[in-house]
Amino acid sequence: MTGIGVELLGVIAVGVGAAALLYAGMHLLRKLGLAPARWLLPAGIGLAMVSYAVWNDYAWYDRAVARLPADAQILLVGRDSQPWAPWTYLAPVVIRFVALDPAGISETAEGIRRAGITLVERRGPTLVVPQEFDCAKGLVRPARGAWSPPGPSDPAYSVVCGGGG
Repeated sequence: MTGIGVELLGVIAVGVGAAALLYAGMHLLRKLGLAPARWLLPAGIGLAMVSYAVWNDYAWYDRAVARLPADAQILLVGRDSQPWAPWTYLAPVVIRFVALDPAGISETAEGIRRAGITLVERRGPTLVVPQEFDCAKGLVRPARGAWSPPGPSDPAYSVVCGGGG
């Protein structure tokens, strides 16, 4: 099942649970002689479902990072606002990040270091992209790419090469 399908099932489950609790609570209030407004049930269910969706959006990043190896380092974080979630215009939500596990760095006899760069996207597949680093010459080669100098603040180069060549 895709990530969106699991999220949708979670929202539906929260809605069903909220409906059961609110229905029981309203039934109890009626037994006590009170008359709760009829709109409280659908409003409460909707509020519970939206609250869960908001929480799930903002908690995703922490849950995803917790699944990484203990020594993994976050290199970049991408945040964005989404039209279907207007609250993200006030506080953009993390939708992707890049990580590197230093324990996975290997070195060839020629001194070339290899590392897998993990690309994690909120509603997409997680990819591990191999990259090579020639720390002595100050060069980086992405998978199936050409050697080139790293950017001025390339976080992967800093982690793999220790900040210098």
